Amino acid sequence: MKYPSIQRWLLENTPLEPALLDGPGFESLLDHRLAALEVDEPGYLDLLSTTGEPAHLLAGIAVPETWFFRYPHSYRFLEEFLRTRLASGRRSLAMASIGCATGEEPFTMAMVALHSGWPPESVSITAIDANPIALNRAADPRYAASSFRSEIPAWAADFLVHEESGVSIVPHVRAMVRFHQVDAMSPPTPAGFSAFDVVFCRNLLIYLKPAARAVLLDRVYGALVDDGLLFVGHAETLLCARPGLRPVTAEHTFCLQRCDHVPTPEPMRAAPMPAMAPPTIRAGRDIRRSLNQPLPVSRYPTSPREPGVARPESIPTIDDARRLADAGQNDQCERILRSLLQRGGPTPEALELLGLIRLSAGDTAEARTCFEQAVYLDPARTASILQLAMIYEKRGDQRRADVYWTRARRIASEQNASPPQ
Repeated sequence: MKYPSIQRWLLENTPLEPALLDGPGFESLLDHRLAALEVDEPGYLDLLSTTGEPAHLLAGIAVPETWFFRYPHSYRFLEEFLRTRLASGRRSLAMASIGCATGEEPFTMAMVALHSGWPPESVSITAIDANPIALNRAADPRYAASSFRSEIPAWAADFLVHEESGVSIVPHVRAMVRFHQVDAMSPPTPAGFSAFDVVFCRNLLIYLKPAARAVLLDRVYGALVDDGLLFVGHAETLLCARPGLRPVTAEHTFCLQRCDHVPTPEPMRAAPMPAMAPPTIRAGRDIRRSLNQPLPVSRYPTSPREPGVARPESIPTIDDARRLADAGQNDQCERILRSLLQRGGPTPEALELLGLIRLSAGDTAEARTCFEQAVYLDPARTASILQLAMIYEKRGDQRRADVYWTRARRIASEQNASPPQ
């Protein structure tokens, strides 16, 4: 190890998993910080002990990556939960985002609450993070295309405002979220950190050593009301095993429910994700009706085969590609998507996800082509429409950008006006 005394200080004074504090990547990060601050190893140790430098360093180790509607199924499940809570006579709703980073997660939670029927004055969302850099970014919530990587529901367009410098959140959604620079594991428990109906703590536990993980889980468990929900990252459900937290058996939600003081109910079921319209979809009510059909999780073509012959388990699906994208394994995700497109032909789901992957790689030209093809196949594909609007804005083509923004808002208006199916 190139910087043994710094590594030792971090092991003794931070909650990070030791495996993260070793290797070429970690040494390169320290090289950069020492050079930027113009100090040697002893001088940097002094900064760690006397300044806010640990937060800056930890931000480089535990990268605060987030985006709107990350893990879309979990937000559909949250919507159903919030509707049920409102129908039961609850008059207030408290939620928290731990490790909120640059704010996409708590703002998404606020949008879902409003769409579920909750009045904004009845909802409070506490967003906390120990990273001052990320919170400074959240204080000016204008977001670029990289913050819109998931399937954005059509109704969400009502809460977004397009500007030359990006996309911002409408004021009444922003007002629902209160940001705090707080370390969720440092004693004492942060003021007001209690009685939450819902807590999001996603992709934070995987960075912590076991003792720190247990402290955080105990704190979150104590902050949840009976039957409250805890949403975690895709790889963290098993890390949350403890009495009183029951995994929710709804696919792709990565959610647990506090259940120590309530009878064990039937497993909660997530509301169906909107269906993806076939290429021959017609405008008007046909679009709206298609948005309320169950998600065809096994409808993606693979290869020609005899009717009734099961798909071999070794052949990956679009769900496999989504899981890899959620895990940040973009190269593997792209290989699966290109294979699916080659074998089964174009589908809006695969094209949109491939567009998002190419956009994150800086390939705007191919991303635009993918989004345009996805919208051709599914005219109500809101995420692709929004991405196209932002791509054309960035190119300086405001006329075409406005066309896509208008289209997104029209779809949102049509969906909101349609009666329940």
